[in-house]
Amino acid sequence: MISFPDPPSKVKTILIVEDNLLFRKIIESSLKKAGYTCLLSDSATEALVLLEKEMPDLILSDYDMPEINGFDFRQTVLLIPKIRDIPFVFLTSFTDDSMMLEGLNMNALDYINKETPMPVIISKLNNIIKSLENEHIRSIRELRIAAETLNVKSVPETSPELQSFRIHFWHKGYLGYPGGDFIDFIKVDERYCFALLGDIMGKKWKAWFFTFGFLSYIRAAIRFCVLDNDFTLKTIVQKINKLVYLDESLQNILSSLSLLLLDNQTGQISYTGAGDLPLISFDSERQSATTVLSSGLLLGLLEDGFYDEQIIQMKSGDQLAIFTDGMIDIPSNGSKKSDYPFFVEKIRPYLGKSKSFDLIKTNVLDQINDSNQMDDASIIFIEKQ
Repeated sequence: MISFPDPPSKVKTILIVEDNLLFRKIIESSLKKAGYTCLLSDSATEALVLLEKEMPDLILSDYDMPEINGFDFRQTVLLIPKIRDIPFVFLTSFTDDSMMLEGLNMNALDYINKETPMPVIISKLNNIIKSLENEHIRSIRELRIAAETLNVKSVPETSPELQSFRIHFWHKGYLGYPGGDFIDFIKVDERYCFALLGDIMGKKWKAWFFTFGFLSYIRAAIRFCVLDNDFTLKTIVQKINKLVYLDESLQNILSSLSLLLLDNQTGQISYTGAGDLPLISFDSERQSATTVLSSGLLLGLLEDGFYDEQIIQMKSGDQLAIFTDGMIDIPSNGSKKSDYPFFVEKIRPYLGKSKSFDLIKTNVLDQINDSNQMDDASIIFIEKQ
């Protein structure tokens, strides 16, 4: 019996684009035995339709196909931002050196001859995927070293200690990458403390890079307003928005923002949002959870963001949850869907408890992993003491 090499630890999905039914079934069977999940397509046209809703870990494509050949298919994939970074391998019976070079010049990872014994094909695919995983790990390590060297952080190490509130927060980057979510706390004095949560549109390095530009503007605007003794949140966010909007280096870079001002003296929380998700407010007396929705636009979208300001009067035992869309994005048939009510129902049983956040972390947050996480995920959880 033929044995196959062990695949990478996490189950990977490979899209097979092959018009020959017999060969397609042979390679599908071999890949499944080796531990992979397969998506099948008998033409480039069908594959492009499938890629609108599926995101495989690798595309394995024949060259010689009717209508659209493998090279034209590859060129089309490279023009589509959503799928152009999916690793691509050609599979063909042609062995012409110039043709192989042309394929590799399209940023394909390899060119595998169909006449190669099947165990060797599987072994080559295993090695390609493992190399990609190792590169991913190495890139993350190098970026973290660079960030530590520059002493730049988009998420704080600890929560501030406040007289009237307890603050918890949690963050997990998408697939372990630093991403576009950012969290910060600015303690003005014993009375006031700002809490903010934002999400740069995009993923991985690009989003992570721009977090520091946004954070710099936010921190500066808050501190200048504090110096002017102006604690009006909608004014602060409008100033941040105008700075972002007029900054040419941030053109087409948008971000959500939840900005809160905690008043230890009155127990009051002021809130302004910019394109963020509704907050979850839990009333301990009524044992009920409601949503608090802002009307402001994403930072940088328009010069006037139409920001409002809301007051949340917190009593002892009341709780407030602020989170990014990575908490509500869930996998669905190979793609992503956002389900806000689903997340609310997941955390609802743990609201109002003596250690609510610990329960939410154990039963909800700790269950988020590479198999079900679709974006950077962050949450701030505030309790009135």
